[in-house]
Amino acid sequence: EEKFPKDTDLIVACQKGLRSLAACELLYNAGYKNLFWVQGGLEAAEEEDLPREGPQPFKFAGIGGLSEFLGWTDQQRVAAAKEGWQYRLVFSARLVGVFLAADALFIAAQQVGRYLQEIRSH
Repeated sequence: EEKFPKDTDLIVACQKGLRSLAACELLYNAGYKNLFWVQGGLEAAEEEDLPREGPQPFKFAGIGGLSEFLGWTDQQRVAAAKEGWQYRLVFSARLVGVFLAADALFIAAQQVGRYLQEIRSH
């Protein structure tokens, strides 16, 4: 309520539209009445539907984490189909890097385990 008075018009959005609908319900129960959500989420929004800041298209605005890093989101798959093999190569290289890093951590954990057992046995 400090940032947004209860009579403020609020537009709530997420990637697919489900979390924003749940957020609207919570806000409504908290006393906010002028709530709007983007049906279908940012994925369904067209660039001219809402004002935005920055160069990133709405379709990419809600993605993040490991899925984004590896290019596993629906939006990135569509972009990869348009961009070609170079775009896919970047994400494939990242996936290989993740596997190599995980493997290195696993081997390191095994070595640490052996080292600790050696210390305990002496």
